[in-house]
Amino acid sequence: MIETKLVIPNFFLVGAPKCGTTSLSLYLEEHPEVFVSDPKEPHFFSNDINNGGIKDLSGYLDCFKGAHGGCRTIGDTSTLYLYSKTAIQNIIKFNPKSRFIVMLRNPLEIAFSFHQLALKKFGETETDFEKAWDLQLERKQGNQIPKWCPDPTLLLYGDIAMLGSQVERLLDRVERKKVYFIIFDNFIKDTKTEYKKVLNFLSIDSNHYPDFIIYNKTQRIKYPSLFKRLFQFIWLKNKLGINKSFGIGKILMKYNIVDSLPPSINGKMRNRLSGFYKKDIELLSELINKDFSKWLL
Repeated sequence: MIETKLVIPNFFLVGAPKCGTTSLSLYLEEHPEVFVSDPKEPHFFSNDINNGGIKDLSGYLDCFKGAHGGCRTIGDTSTLYLYSKTAIQNIIKFNPKSRFIVMLRNPLEIAFSFHQLALKKFGETETDFEKAWDLQLERKQGNQIPKWCPDPTLLLYGDIAMLGSQVERLLDRVERKKVYFIIFDNFIKDTKTEYKKVLNFLSIDSNHYPDFIIYNKTQRIKYPSLFKRLFQFIWLKNKLGINKSFGIGKILMKYNIVDSLPPSINGKMRNRLSGFYKKDIELLSELINKDFSKWLL
C-alpha cells in the first residue's frame, strides 16, 4: 500500500490587506518550487474572525492536495492573519517551523482602501469613509452594524491598519529570523528586486521571474448604494434558505466597479488619521528598525 505524504503549509503571507499581497501570492504561484493554497485565502487559522474562512481541518488540508513533488515551499496567503488575535499562535501550534511574510504600507492608505473593500465584500453600508470611521466606537459596542455584515471586526478600519501592535504580537511569538517584511512602496517601485529577496528568504531558486502583472488594484465604486441592495438581497436569500445563484453579484461587480482610483483622503481627515496612528507607526519603526515617520506627513 502506497502512503500519501501529508502536505502542509510551511510559509504564510499573513497580510496586511491592501498591501500588494494578491500580486505577490500570484507571482509565487508561478514559481515551480512553490504551491499556494487553493483557494489562496483559506483563513483557517483566524478563527476569531468570521469572513467565510474554512472551518474544518480536513477541508483546510484539501487546499494543498494539488501540490506536486517539486513543490518544496507550500504557502497559505490569508491576509487577515496579521490582524487576527489568534491566527499566529494557531499557525505555530500547527507547524512550529513556519515562516512568515508581512507586507507593510502606510496605515492611512490601508484604512481608506479597506473601506472600499468592505463596501464590496463585507456589507458596509456607509459609503463616506469619514462617516464610516466615526462609526467605529458605536460598532465596537455592537451598534450601527449592517445586518448582512459577516463580522463587525471587518468594519473597524482603525484596528485593521494598526500595524505596529500587530507586528509586535507576531514578533512576541515568532523568531525574527523567521519573518520577512516587505514595504509596499519598495515593492511597487522595484518589484523584481523585492521579489528576489522573498525567494532568497524562502530558500528557493531566485532566478525565476513572473511577468509582474499588477493584481487586485484598488478600484472605484461608481454607485455604492447598489452594493447595499446586493447585500440586502443576499441576506434575504440566505435567510429564506435559497441556495440557487442568480448571478446578480457578478453583474453588479462588472457594472459598478471601474479601474480608477477612488477619491483621495482630504487634508482634514488625513490629519485625524495621522494623529490616530502616530504612536503605532513609531512602534512599528522601532520594531523593524526602519523610519516610517514620512507616513505621517
